[in-house]
Amino acid sequence: MKGLIIASAAIAAGIVAVPASAETLNVQGVVAPYCNVNLTNVSSGTASVAMAGVQTVANLRLSCNAVSGTKFILRTQNGDLLQTINGMEHRINYDVSVDSASDSAFNIPAHDTFPGSNTEDRNQFTRSNSGYTQAVANGIPLVLSMNLNVAVDPNNTPTSRNYPANAAPAGTYTEVFSFTATSV
Repeated sequence: MKGLIIASAAIAAGIVAVPASAETLNVQGVVAPYCNVNLTNVSSGTASVAMAGVQTVANLRLSCNAVSGTKFILRTQNGDLLQTINGMEHRINYDVSVDSASDSAFNIPAHDTFPGSNTEDRNQFTRSNSGYTQAVANGIPLVLSMNLNVAVDPNNTPTSRNYPANAAPAGTYTEVFSFTATSV
């Protein structure tokens, strides 16, 4: 027993004699910038057009971690649902809306879209929110809806006929939506 006690005393004496030291650890992480919008659920590949109300067409998720903020752009290809038969365009007029329960800055109230230039109501809608928000960085839901029975476009031409959905000739009508997310 005496040997163990002596050894312990020697170790204790050795620790006291050691000078103090410090350690430093630097840890860095890089968060890559991202801005995107993704389809999370498409209600149907083919929307029922002979209806009188608003229909949810797709659910999206908008995400962006830009310090400056987020810009969301919705573009339509035609401004109407379009079908061409024997060189004659048949169009179904619609209005479109985007709703975000998480951030009203990205809401697009129901707008009748018109074929034409890239200005509001004419194939392009732009919404933005300045500054970083954690909710948008995490991803917020957006809901794209359409009403296919709005008033008929007044711009009938010899190469185009316009209809409300419940009065259109049978066939497949197409519209293409594109979504973009960027930093402000």
